[in-house]
Amino acid sequence: MNTGVVPGRRAFVVMPEQSDAELTIELLTQAGMEAKAFPDAGTAAGALNEGVGCLVAVEEALTQEEAAILRDALDRLPTWADLPLVFIGTDAGALGSAMRSAFPRAGNVTLLQRPLSPPALVSAVEVCLRAAARQHEVAQLLRQRESDVRARDEFLAMLAHELRNPLAPMSNSLYVMRGLQVDDPVFTQTRAILDRQITHMSRLVDSLLDVARLERGKVALRHERLDLNQTVRSVLETFMAVIDERRQNLRLSLASTPIPIDADSIRVEQVVNNLLQNAAKFSSKGGDIHVQTAVENESGVLLVRDNGVGFPPNEAERLFELFAQVDPTIERTAGGLGIGLTIARRIAQLHGGSITARSSGKGQGATFELRLPLAQGPAVQPAPAPVDLPVSQRRRVVVVEDNADVRHSLRLVLEAFGHEVRTAEDGSSGLNLVLGDRPDAALIDIGLPGLNGFQVAQAVRKEDPEGRIRLLALTGYGQQADRTAAKEAGFDVFLLKPVDPEELRKVMLA
Repeated sequence: MNTGVVPGRRAFVVMPEQSDAELTIELLTQAGMEAKAFPDAGTAAGALNEGVGCLVAVEEALTQEEAAILRDALDRLPTWADLPLVFIGTDAGALGSAMRSAFPRAGNVTLLQRPLSPPALVSAVEVCLRAAARQHEVAQLLRQRESDVRARDEFLAMLAHELRNPLAPMSNSLYVMRGLQVDDPVFTQTRAILDRQITHMSRLVDSLLDVARLERGKVALRHERLDLNQTVRSVLETFMAVIDERRQNLRLSLASTPIPIDADSIRVEQVVNNLLQNAAKFSSKGGDIHVQTAVENESGVLLVRDNGVGFPPNEAERLFELFAQVDPTIERTAGGLGIGLTIARRIAQLHGGSITARSSGKGQGATFELRLPLAQGPAVQPAPAPVDLPVSQRRRVVVVEDNADVRHSLRLVLEAFGHEVRTAEDGSSGLNLVLGDRPDAALIDIGLPGLNGFQVAQAVRKEDPEGRIRLLALTGYGQQADRTAAKEAGFDVFLLKPVDPEELRKVMLA
């Protein structure tokens, strides 16, 4: 409701005696304040809103019942609001005790004792209104920040979608290229370059979205019993290509016994990979990297040391700030977005752990230390993995995708698996093809022209309520809301572009 009053600059006066209320309103009005009188606390509570900056009440208006009504109204105000309260009574000590009991969550209370001087009342209300006005300023900043964060997340989601669309056919085409028997070193080298760069681009896209998810607490962990030593080994199996390319020297010192942790395997591998990427990125060619694990004080510890560029000791915490760079010139030369360490620390914290950084100064190398709590109690046995059907079993598949490159490359990959594939380029023709052909499975892009993917899935499910046709959502949008919407539309599987062909192989045979 727009009252024309500046938020936080209006006072409510609760006084049963009309003459007292009129005098109080006159005093506050003469002092330049907006005020409104109420005969009891219940009536004032019904009119309470964000625009009120102060409530003045005499003790006789605060019966137990009326105080309860007012307390409930205060609790319904926004979380940022701590409405200033001015209570007037004959015994300030007794009144204060009663009001603390009646309003236990009120943190901004002023007690005035009768007989009351007009200047004291005016001064107290002025102070309260200034405090309320400051609260509203902070609230506006919070709203603006929330709006900015929401706009940023929407932009990142759109950016990820636009980047994944070209990445999907590139990834699919590369997978097909791997199966070609071409004995040409130039072909092999260029294919390897494409493989590395597509993988790098995919990780950058995922990292951008991870920042938004972690900041808003949207990351759900899937805990299982892991061995930190084995996790490090698994990451190094793929990361050694980076070490070899830069001709760096890796020394591995793993603890002699397993280091059990209860953690999300994918996320912990992400943390380890980010720490290794950081060490390799900021070490020169031929540099040394030492990876070590140990058990200390009920924690599994991973140390990643390098003899690279280092940083001033007082800059350690800045390394973990979002987009912060101790040396932007080096960062840009080395590549990356400057968010890997931010993501790594936040994932560690979600696991109840920590990451710290140390260096003796520029040119003195750096040490990053990851600590994760040791697992307690017996491991939870995971559910048995489903047994894959024979690869030779053919599926009849329909691909509905408006992007020609994505559509064609998906067809090539699926046909390489031995499946029979038909395609459509928009929602209406895709729906007709699925309902007419009744395939075993349909891969349907969400952002289709005409009927979108959700509408296609809903229409298919209406004609196929038993779910004989397996529906796989294909999209560049990976937010939780997108996954929920896909499930509600009737999709069985949610696939994020670019789809890993090996993941697609397993999904098709499940």
